[in-house]
Amino acid sequence: MEALSKLELLAVLAAARAHSERDFLMILVAYCHGLRASELVSIVKDDIKGDALQVRRLKGSNETTQSLHRDDNPLLNEREALLDFVRNLPSDQKLFSLSRRQFGRIVARHAESAGLPKHKRFPHMLKHTMGAEIYNKSKDLRLVRMRLGHKRESSSLIYSGRVAEQVADAQVEALIASESV
Repeated sequence: MEALSKLELLAVLAAARAHSERDFLMILVAYCHGLRASELVSIVKDDIKGDALQVRRLKGSNETTQSLHRDDNPLLNEREALLDFVRNLPSDQKLFSLSRRQFGRIVARHAESAGLPKHKRFPHMLKHTMGAEIYNKSKDLRLVRMRLGHKRESSSLIYSGRVAEQVADAQVEALIASESV
């Protein structure tokens, strides 16, 4: 399981925003809430309640209500950008009127523009990035499970394994790079 680094995520968001505010918001919302492409394209304006988004998960995952993310970095400030974007939409209108496949092509195009390798140009990478970020900062699988809507703890275990693999890879690389005595 791969995830984007913070620099890669910011590069994709910047590339998307330079092209279209809608593209930028789709990628940002998918990342902030750990959404599948099909979950993202099903959001309607009524799912935004004040400063929160009601996330209707698919594949048997738990529904969640999550705060809209605020950040000093404009590329990560979901709250301001999203509330401005939906201001004049009718209450039952989809925020992003496209298919999950179209969203996949949009992510791939902006990820390519940002210089990401082919294996990181997929919408699900955004969900993995959020899960990995939560686990890296907290080491708490319960938080990963809650944010991503996993019903079973086993679904969240992939994030702890990814971190362990990265640590092992870094240690091996350091050993290889060090001078032998």
